[in-house]
Amino acid sequence: MAATPASSVVFRMQAGLVLFFLFALSGASVQGATEFLLHNRRIRDSPQQVDPEVESLLRSSFYAADPTVVSLPRWQGNSSSPELLAVVAAQLDQQASNVISVDLAEASGEAEVLEKVSKLVILLHKNFDVPLEDILLVGFAEGAHLAGGAAAKVHADLGRKPLHLTALDPTSGASLQHALSSSDAEFVEVVHTNSGGAGTWETLGHVDYYPNGGTTQPGCSDAACSHERAFELLAEMWSPANDFVSAVCGSVETMSAQNCRWSSLKMGQRGGDRPSPGVYFLETRQSSPFARGAYHISFL
Repeated sequence: MAATPASSVVFRMQAGLVLFFLFALSGASVQGATEFLLHNRRIRDSPQQVDPEVESLLRSSFYAADPTVVSLPRWQGNSSSPELLAVVAAQLDQQASNVISVDLAEASGEAEVLEKVSKLVILLHKNFDVPLEDILLVGFAEGAHLAGGAAAKVHADLGRKPLHLTALDPTSGASLQHALSSSDAEFVEVVHTNSGGAGTWETLGHVDYYPNGGTTQPGCSDAACSHERAFELLAEMWSPANDFVSAVCGSVETMSAQNCRWSSLKMGQRGGDRPSPGVYFLETRQSSPFARGAYHISFL
Protein backbone atom coordinates (compact mmCIF):
# COMPACT_ATOMS: atom_id res chain seq x y z
CA MET A 1 0.00 0.00 0.00
CA ALA A 2 1.34 3.41 -0.95
CA ALA A 3 2.20 5.77 1.88
CA THR A 4 -0.12 8.74 2.37
CA PRO A 5 1.69 11.97 1.46
CA ALA A 6 2.51 14.12 4.49
CA SER A 7 0.83 17.13 2.86
CA SER A 8 -2.45 15.16 2.63
CA VAL A 9 -2.27 14.27 6.32
CA VAL A 10 -1.67 17.88 7.24
CA PHE A 11 -4.60 19.00 5.07
CA ARG A 12 -6.94 16.47 6.71
CA MET A 13 -5.80 17.55 10.16
CA GLN A 14 -6.41 21.19 9.29
CA ALA A 15 -9.84 20.38 7.86
CA GLY A 16 -10.67 18.41 10.98
CA LEU A 17 -9.64 21.32 13.19
CA VAL A 18 -11.82 23.70 11.16
CA LEU A 19 -14.81 21.38 11.51
CA PHE A 20 -14.11 21.02 15.23
CA PHE A 21 -14.07 24.77 15.77
CA LEU A 22 -17.19 25.27 13.65
CA PHE A 23 -18.92 22.64 15.74
CA ALA A 24 -17.70 24.26 18.95
CA LEU A 25 -18.97 27.66 17.84
CA SER A 26 -22.29 26.14 16.84
CA GLY A 27 -22.54 24.47 20.23
CA ALA A 28 -21.77 27.77 21.99
CA SER A 29 -24.57 29.41 20.03
CA VAL A 30 -27.03 26.69 21.01
CA GLN A 31 -25.96 26.87 24.64
CA GLY A 32 -26.47 30.63 24.69
CA ALA A 33 -30.12 31.12 25.46
CA THR A 34 -32.59 33.89 26.11
CA GLU A 35 -34.56 32.92 29.22
CA PHE A 36 -37.93 34.03 30.58
CA LEU A 37 -39.05 34.46 34.17
CA LEU A 38 -42.76 34.71 34.99
CA HIS A 39 -43.97 36.92 37.83
CA ASN A 40 -47.50 37.51 39.05
CA ARG A 41 -49.20 38.20 42.35
CA ARG A 42 -49.70 34.50 43.08
CA ILE A 43 -45.98 33.73 42.79
CA ARG A 44 -44.51 37.16 43.53
CA ASP A 45 -41.89 35.76 45.90
CA SER A 46 -41.09 32.70 43.78
CA PRO A 47 -41.11 33.54 40.05
CA GLN A 48 -41.09 30.68 37.58
CA GLN A 49 -38.82 30.07 34.63
CA VAL A 50 -40.87 29.46 31.49
CA ASP A 51 -40.16 28.71 27.85
CA PRO A 52 -42.03 30.04 24.82
CA GLU A 53 -43.79 26.68 24.51
CA VAL A 54 -47.43 25.76 25.18
CA GLU A 55 -46.62 22.98 27.64
CA SER A 56 -44.26 25.17 29.66
CA LEU A 57 -46.86 27.92 30.05
CA LEU A 58 -49.64 25.44 30.85
CA ARG A 59 -47.56 24.06 33.70
CA SER A 60 -46.81 27.54 35.02
CA SER A 61 -48.91 30.05 36.93
CA PHE A 62 -49.55 32.07 33.76
CA TYR A 63 -53.14 33.37 33.76
CA ALA A 64 -54.30 34.38 30.30
CA ALA A 65 -57.16 36.57 31.56
CA ASP A 66 -54.69 39.01 33.15
CA PRO A 67 -52.74 41.61 31.14
CA THR A 68 -49.18 40.68 30.23
CA VAL A 69 -46.02 42.78 30.33
CA VAL A 70 -42.88 41.54 28.56
CA SER A 71 -39.85 43.36 29.94
CA LEU A 72 -36.42 43.51 28.29
CA PRO A 73 -33.30 44.79 30.11
CA ARG A 74 -30.06 46.36 28.92
CA TRP A 75 -27.85 44.06 26.85
CA GLN A 76 -26.78 41.02 28.90
CA GLY A 77 -29.02 42.08 31.78
CA ASN A 78 -30.15 39.19 33.93
CA SER A 79 -33.21 38.43 36.04
CA SER A 80 -31.76 40.43 38.94
CA SER A 81 -31.19 43.58 36.88
CA PRO A 82 -32.80 46.57 38.62
CA GLU A 83 -34.77 47.61 35.52
CA LEU A 84 -36.53 44.23 35.41
CA LEU A 85 -37.30 44.32 39.13
CA ALA A 86 -38.66 47.87 38.79
CA VAL A 87 -41.07 46.81 36.04
CA VAL A 88 -42.30 43.85 38.12
CA ALA A 89 -42.91 46.01 41.18
CA ALA A 90 -44.52 48.89 39.29
CA GLN A 91 -46.92 46.61 37.42
CA LEU A 92 -47.90 44.18 40.17
CA ASP A 93 -48.45 46.99 42.67
CA GLN A 94 -51.15 48.36 40.35
CA GLN A 95 -52.96 45.28 39.04
CA ALA A 96 -52.94 41.51 38.75
CA SER A 97 -50.76 40.77 35.73
CA ASN A 98 -48.29 38.41 34.14
CA VAL A 99 -44.90 40.11 34.05
CA ILE A 100 -42.41 38.14 31.96
CA SER A 101 -38.82 39.27 32.47
CA VAL A 102 -36.39 38.48 29.67
CA ASP A 103 -32.99 37.31 30.92
CA LEU A 104 -30.26 38.16 28.39
CA ALA A 105 -27.25 37.00 30.41
CA GLU A 106 -26.71 33.98 28.17
CA ALA A 107 -28.27 35.33 24.97
CA SER A 108 -26.22 34.42 21.89
CA GLY A 109 -27.16 37.51 19.89
CA GLU A 110 -29.80 39.94 18.74
CA ALA A 111 -31.41 37.56 16.24
CA GLU A 112 -31.98 34.92 18.90
CA VAL A 113 -33.56 37.44 21.27
CA LEU A 114 -35.94 38.80 18.62
CA GLU A 115 -36.90 35.30 17.53
CA LYS A 116 -37.68 34.05 21.03
CA VAL A 117 -39.48 37.17 22.28
CA SER A 118 -41.64 37.42 19.16
CA LYS A 119 -42.35 33.69 19.38
CA LEU A 120 -43.54 34.17 22.95
CA VAL A 121 -45.86 37.05 22.03
CA ILE A 122 -47.31 35.16 19.05
CA LEU A 123 -47.75 32.03 21.18
CA LEU A 124 -49.67 33.96 23.84
CA HIS A 125 -51.89 35.49 21.17
CA LYS A 126 -52.56 32.36 19.10
CA ASN A 127 -52.59 29.58 21.69
CA PHE A 128 -53.83 31.39 24.79
CA ASP A 129 -56.15 33.91 23.12
CA VAL A 130 -54.34 36.85 24.70
CA PRO A 131 -55.26 39.95 22.66
CA LEU A 132 -52.28 41.90 21.38
CA GLU A 133 -53.94 44.88 23.07
CA ASP A 134 -53.29 43.18 26.42
CA ILE A 135 -49.54 42.72 25.84
CA LEU A 136 -47.25 45.61 26.75
CA LEU A 137 -43.61 45.53 25.68
CA VAL A 138 -41.15 47.45 27.88
CA GLY A 139 -37.45 47.88 27.19
CA PHE A 140 -34.61 49.70 28.92
CA ALA A 141 -31.42 50.89 27.15
CA GLU A 142 -30.61 48.32 24.42
CA GLY A 143 -33.71 46.44 25.55
CA ALA A 144 -35.84 49.24 24.06
CA HIS A 145 -34.47 48.48 20.58
CA LEU A 146 -34.84 44.74 21.16
CA ALA A 147 -38.46 45.27 22.19
CA GLY A 148 -38.97 47.24 18.99
CA GLY A 149 -37.35 44.51 16.92
CA ALA A 150 -39.51 41.82 18.51
CA ALA A 151 -42.63 43.94 17.90
CA ALA A 152 -41.64 44.42 14.27
CA LYS A 153 -41.20 40.66 13.89
CA VAL A 154 -44.64 40.06 15.42
CA HIS A 155 -46.05 42.47 12.84
CA ALA A 156 -44.25 40.69 10.00
CA ASP A 157 -45.47 37.25 11.14
CA LEU A 158 -49.03 38.14 12.17
CA GLY A 159 -49.79 41.11 9.97
CA ARG A 160 -50.73 43.08 13.10
CA LYS A 161 -48.69 45.30 15.38
CA PRO A 162 -48.54 45.07 19.16
CA LEU A 163 -50.58 47.91 20.62
CA HIS A 164 -48.14 49.50 23.07
CA LEU A 165 -44.39 49.72 23.62
CA THR A 166 -42.68 51.71 26.38
CA ALA A 167 -38.99 52.53 25.86
CA LEU A 168 -36.94 53.66 28.84
CA ASP A 169 -33.87 55.77 28.02
CA PRO A 170 -32.93 53.86 24.87
CA THR A 171 -29.31 53.86 23.80
CA SER A 172 -28.31 54.92 20.30
CA GLY A 173 -28.74 51.31 19.18
CA ALA A 174 -25.59 51.59 17.07
CA SER A 175 -24.50 48.06 17.99
CA LEU A 176 -27.83 46.50 16.95
CA GLN A 177 -29.37 45.71 13.59
CA HIS A 178 -32.84 46.96 14.54
CA ALA A 179 -33.33 50.50 15.81
CA LEU A 180 -36.50 51.37 17.66
CA SER A 181 -39.01 53.47 15.71
CA SER A 182 -42.62 54.59 15.92
CA SER A 183 -43.49 52.02 13.24
CA ASP A 184 -42.75 49.10 15.59
CA ALA A 185 -46.06 49.26 17.49
CA GLU A 186 -49.39 51.07 17.28
CA PHE A 187 -48.18 53.38 20.06
CA VAL A 188 -44.55 53.87 21.07
CA GLU A 189 -43.71 56.10 24.03
CA VAL A 190 -40.13 56.94 24.95
CA VAL A 191 -38.71 58.34 28.19
CA HIS A 192 -35.30 60.02 27.80
CA THR A 193 -33.35 60.63 31.02
CA ASN A 194 -29.68 60.59 29.95
CA SER A 195 -29.65 61.86 26.37
CA GLY A 196 -26.14 62.38 25.08
CA GLY A 197 -24.78 60.04 27.76
CA ALA A 198 -25.90 56.43 27.97
CA GLY A 199 -29.12 57.37 26.15
CA THR A 200 -29.95 59.08 22.87
CA TRP A 201 -31.42 62.50 22.02
CA GLU A 202 -33.15 61.06 18.97
CA THR A 203 -36.95 61.07 18.92
CA LEU A 204 -37.91 57.43 18.41
CA GLY A 205 -41.58 57.17 19.32
CA HIS A 206 -44.97 58.70 18.76
CA VAL A 207 -44.33 60.62 21.96
CA ASP A 208 -40.89 61.33 23.42
CA TYR A 209 -40.70 62.59 27.00
CA TYR A 210 -37.62 64.47 28.26
CA PRO A 211 -37.86 64.79 32.06
CA ASN A 212 -35.85 67.82 33.24
CA GLY A 213 -34.59 68.30 29.69
CA GLY A 214 -33.69 64.63 29.28
CA THR A 215 -29.98 64.70 30.05
CA THR A 216 -29.11 65.03 33.76
CA GLN A 217 -31.64 64.15 36.43
CA PRO A 218 -32.03 65.97 39.78
CA GLY A 219 -29.93 64.40 42.51
CA CYS A 220 -27.68 62.54 40.04
CA SER A 221 -23.95 63.12 39.85
CA ASP A 222 -23.14 60.64 37.09
CA ALA A 223 -24.57 59.28 33.84
CA ALA A 224 -25.52 55.90 35.29
CA CYS A 225 -27.81 57.52 37.85
CA SER A 226 -29.59 59.62 35.21
CA HIS A 227 -29.82 56.64 32.86
CA GLU A 228 -31.45 54.43 35.49
CA ARG A 229 -33.81 57.17 36.62
CA ALA A 230 -35.96 56.18 33.59
CA PHE A 231 -37.17 52.98 35.23
CA GLU A 232 -37.31 54.53 38.69
CA LEU A 233 -40.11 56.77 37.39
CA LEU A 234 -42.27 53.80 36.35
CA ALA A 235 -44.03 53.27 39.68
CA GLU A 236 -45.50 56.78 39.52
CA MET A 237 -46.06 56.68 35.76
CA TRP A 238 -48.33 53.64 36.13
CA SER A 239 -50.04 54.81 39.31
CA PRO A 240 -53.53 56.35 39.29
CA ALA A 241 -51.91 59.20 41.25
CA ASN A 242 -49.60 59.99 38.32
CA ASP A 243 -48.81 63.72 38.40
CA PHE A 244 -46.11 63.87 35.72
CA VAL A 245 -47.81 66.80 33.99
CA SER A 246 -46.06 67.39 30.68
CA ALA A 247 -45.61 70.32 28.35
CA VAL A 248 -45.68 69.98 24.57
CA CYS A 249 -42.66 71.42 22.76
CA GLY A 250 -41.96 72.43 19.21
CA SER A 251 -38.72 70.46 19.07
CA VAL A 252 -35.97 68.99 21.21
CA GLU A 253 -33.77 72.00 20.40
CA THR A 254 -36.28 74.54 21.78
CA MET A 255 -37.40 72.43 24.74
CA SER A 256 -37.64 74.13 28.15
CA ALA A 257 -40.26 74.96 30.77
CA GLN A 258 -40.51 78.49 29.33
CA ASN A 259 -40.66 77.54 25.64
CA CYS A 260 -43.10 74.63 25.92
CA ARG A 261 -46.82 74.85 26.71
CA TRP A 262 -48.24 72.79 29.54
CA SER A 263 -50.99 70.36 28.66
CA SER A 264 -53.21 67.99 30.60
CA LEU A 265 -51.10 65.02 29.48
CA LYS A 266 -49.22 63.10 32.16
CA MET A 267 -46.17 61.07 31.15
CA GLY A 268 -46.99 57.37 30.90
CA GLN A 269 -50.60 57.77 31.97
CA ARG A 270 -52.86 54.81 31.33
CA GLY A 271 -56.36 54.88 29.95
CA GLY A 272 -58.06 57.72 28.16
CA ASP A 273 -57.20 59.03 24.74
CA ARG A 274 -53.80 58.46 23.20
CA PRO A 275 -51.65 61.61 23.46
CA SER A 276 -50.89 63.68 20.39
CA PRO A 277 -47.54 62.81 18.81
CA GLY A 278 -44.69 65.10 19.76
CA VAL A 279 -41.91 66.10 22.13
CA TYR A 280 -42.81 66.65 25.80
CA PHE A 281 -40.97 68.29 28.68
CA LEU A 282 -41.64 67.87 32.40
CA GLU A 283 -39.98 68.53 35.72
CA THR A 284 -39.35 66.03 38.51
CA ARG A 285 -37.93 66.00 42.02
CA GLN A 286 -34.66 64.31 42.91
CA SER A 287 -36.28 61.50 44.90
CA SER A 288 -39.59 59.72 45.27
CA PRO A 289 -42.23 61.00 44.95
CA PHE A 290 -40.70 62.35 41.76
CA ALA A 291 -43.72 64.10 40.25
CA ARG A 292 -43.95 67.89 40.59
CA GLY A 293 -46.99 68.64 38.46
CA ALA A 294 -46.86 71.79 36.31
CA TYR A 295 -44.73 74.60 37.76
CA HIS A 296 -44.83 77.09 34.92
CA ILE A 297 -48.55 77.50 34.41
CA SER A 298 -49.34 78.25 30.78
CA PHE A 299 -51.78 75.54 29.90
CA LEU A 300 -53.07 74.81 26.43
